[in-house]
Amino acid sequence: MKDFLAALLAEGAAAAAVGRVGTPEGVIWTAAVGESRPGVPATPETRFDLASLTKPFTAALALVLAAEGTLPLATRLREVWPAAHPRLGRKTLEDLLRHRSGLQAWAPLYHLCRSRAEVLALLLGGERLGARAETYSDLGYLLWGLAAEEVTGRPLAALLRSRVLDPLGLAGVAMSPGDGADLAVSSMDTGKEVGLAARQGLTVALQPPPAPGRPQDGNARYLIGLPGFGPVLGHAGLFGTAHDLHVLAAEWLAPGRLLSPLQVTAAWTGGRSFALGWWRRTLRGSAGPALPRSSVGHTGFAGNSVWVDRERRRVSILLATRIDPRCDMNRWRRRFHRDVARQMA
Repeated sequence: MKDFLAALLAEGAAAAAVGRVGTPEGVIWTAAVGESRPGVPATPETRFDLASLTKPFTAALALVLAAEGTLPLATRLREVWPAAHPRLGRKTLEDLLRHRSGLQAWAPLYHLCRSRAEVLALLLGGERLGARAETYSDLGYLLWGLAAEEVTGRPLAALLRSRVLDPLGLAGVAMSPGDGADLAVSSMDTGKEVGLAARQGLTVALQPPPAPGRPQDGNARYLIGLPGFGPVLGHAGLFGTAHDLHVLAAEWLAPGRLLSPLQVTAAWTGGRSFALGWWRRTLRGSAGPALPRSSVGHTGFAGNSVWVDRERRRVSILLATRIDPRCDMNRWRRRFHRDVARQMA
């Protein structure tokens, strides 16, 4: 599998990569290739921009808050925000986490909004509704994070730290940390977002690659600098290592320290494309045919993925600093899972 990582770099898909395969009991294999920044070799301890891999952390927090009765999953959005558009107000917090709220996948909030109040008005006002029944939505996870803050009166960063990261011993997971010697540097601009905005009839400026330790995601980069927003959002903002993702995925696979088996079973039951907090396996997606049908996982646009093979009780993690937003990373992820299946049969 080290040859796979080398090929990932040789073909220009990433500047650095870390692979890890393990079980709830421990590590089976790990390796690192490339440079986390010029002249600095990547190691298994290198921290990457987790991007949308923040979402499974958010989902874990949601289960914890639901179990303690602070924020039940069945809470309707109108109970949090009475002025929400009626179609959105009848949706539940669970709908946000299962990508079935009807909210669009994405919007350039840095182009449309200038304050927290304007972000909330945009998300709740109804103009971003209209997506099909199951549509992967950054906006939904962002709104769940804002709901958690509204109900608890605490920043999302503090909730994640006290309810998820500290109980799992994940002191190294950072929230938009700024520069650090162990952080992988992104060289990817926001060209993908420029194209997405154009499809919505909007013209947005191309943003350069982020400063070290800042999210590549344009909305996250912008919002964490606005008054009222913290260093992490419901959909993005975390930085971490392959070890950190392994610990989180192992807790979902073999719950006990943070989650309960009943919670996880309920979260992973139901839905077509999405479980609560996770994607379901598809042949053409990031999982591919090497993973069993029951597998769940997630990807991050910055170049990362984590997949949980529930049948073999195995976690496969690929972290990479994606270079070109047009590169088909799912092709590489499927190849990674194929190599894992062949060498660990």
